[in-house]
Amino acid sequence: MISRTATNMMRLQRLGLRSLRAHQVQQLRRYSSTPEAAPTTKEFYSTFGRPIAKCLLLAMLTYQAIYFGWTKLEQDEIKAGKQAEITALEAQVAHLQKSASNSEKQA
Repeated sequence: MISRTATNMMRLQRLGLRSLRAHQVQQLRRYSSTPEAAPTTKEFYSTFGRPIAKCLLLAMLTYQAIYFGWTKLEQDEIKAGKQAEITALEAQVAHLQKSASNSEKQA
């Protein structure tokens, strides 16, 4: 009777020989045929994909920051213009109220 370890060793040897034979066949097949050129697109994006994505992300972030700053400055300018207009109108109302009260006193 064969021990368990001996049986397991025989199985491993058989598997090893099978995988070794399969590996040899693969190598023979690989070298016997003409080598295929790697797709240039895949190679390009595997090499430069991350840097391109990083540049695009930074460009979009920069654009959004500048756009937000520009919008904020524009809002501040509009707000200052409206505030100046309100101040001018309040001064005009005060002047008209004074002139109206003076005309009532004279009458």
